[in-house]
Amino acid sequence: MTKTTTATSTRPIVELPDEDAVIAFLRQNPGVLERHPEVIANLTFSHESGSAISLVERQLRALRDENQKLKTQLNNLVHVARENEELSQRFHRLSLELMSSDNLHDIVAMTRNQVQTFFYTDVAEFCFLDRLRSRLPGLEKSVLDPESKHATKIRNWVNKRQPVFGPLDPGVRKLLFGEHANITSCVLIPLYHSHDIGLLLLGSKSRDRFIDGMGTIFLSQLGELVSHKISQFLD
Repeated sequence: MTKTTTATSTRPIVELPDEDAVIAFLRQNPGVLERHPEVIANLTFSHESGSAISLVERQLRALRDENQKLKTQLNNLVHVARENEELSQRFHRLSLELMSSDNLHDIVAMTRNQVQTFFYTDVAEFCFLDRLRSRLPGLEKSVLDPESKHATKIRNWVNKRQPVFGPLDPGVRKLLFGEHANITSCVLIPLYHSHDIGLLLLGSKSRDRFIDGMGTIFLSQLGELVSHKISQFLD
């Protein structure tokens, strides 16, 4: 009996390039996909819903998302620009009011009123350094108590000449804001000209009104404006 031998055919094993090699090739040869549009047409991507979407649809969604982000950024910029313009107008009004005042008590009262109204705060007060007490008749309630255990801390804040944001510890808050000690956010603006004067205190019942990290340019300019006028009565 003749034994028949059957040859077994085997397919050659083809090693596929890894992802990095494919990506590098396509970047170096972008015309490949243009010459083979059927490859792009057959590409699909998984979606959050579990269904598959085409490359074109995915690109359109990406463009819509990017467009929405740009639109949101533009709206935010417009909003900030309008707020800054409104703030500049309030500064102009406050400057005119200060220029027309020639009495220290009127300046203090007017600043409290205008700042509280123009800058949407619940409280606007002053804390003058105690060494100026003799030059501030009638404003003793707004003068720092030198016997307070927080006096040194407050003098240091004035000396650093940078806005300080709250919340403050209860003792400091009560010392500075008195009957308004229930405020939940605040900013302390140093007042100085040829010498240190004290602090302009802005307080709010909203926790988000004054927060550390917010812009301080307008706050510093406000302090300089008020300081310049008050210093005319103290020099």
